[in-house]
Amino acid sequence: MRINIKNWQNVMVKNIFCFLFMFLCSCGAWAGPCDEYKHDVKINLERAKSDFNIVPSDRDLWPVGGFIKVVPFYQLKPEIGYMFNGKYYCVFLNSVDATVGFRDFEIVIDKKYKSGSCEYDAVLGHEKHHMADAIHALDLVFDDVAAGLQNAANEIEPIYVENTDDVPYKFEEIQNKLIQNKKLKSLVDKFKEQTTRDAEHLDGTPDEHLEKCHQEKMDAAWEKYYKNKK
Repeated sequence: MRINIKNWQNVMVKNIFCFLFMFLCSCGAWAGPCDEYKHDVKINLERAKSDFNIVPSDRDLWPVGGFIKVVPFYQLKPEIGYMFNGKYYCVFLNSVDATVGFRDFEIVIDKKYKSGSCEYDAVLGHEKHHMADAIHALDLVFDDVAAGLQNAANEIEPIYVENTDDVPYKFEEIQNKLIQNKKLKSLVDKFKEQTTRDAEHLDGTPDEHLEKCHQEKMDAAWEKYYKNKK
């Protein structure tokens, strides 16, 4: 059998070209039209600034003396960008401003305790301790939430858009992808659930401190009694 060397060489060149074409495609050399706008999203995550308010109860709170209302929250403000090259648009997530923390704490103190009294100060100190515990719990998860937000944001790919009227809808689509990211949502939900669960157990009585207040009053009563006996 005689082999035509010239034809064999042409076949080999064609096969090599096809192989290289397929290889380049598989390696991503043929990039999508908006890939150049893929970048690490700038994240600005801050702790919410919260204060506390003290209010008297509208009822008798015996035996707890008071309680604190803890309301955790999480807020996202994504900034969406777009570029137009004369033919089509690329819509992408540019940055995210986020806040995690608590609404203003509300400390409720039994109305029978007057401001400045020993009992009032005892309950207030007790509830402030719980407030500090909640803030510490936020500190423990803050870095995880920041990392989760960064990962969630970086996973969002730029979107190719041909029709101008579709651009606002793509803005909304990107926002929803971020907000609905399952891993990020799980981190935030875990934080909210934990602080809410802790808050349900914050109604304990500052027994030791109140007992000290009662003992001081009892000592004063006996002292007054003995003076009157003289």
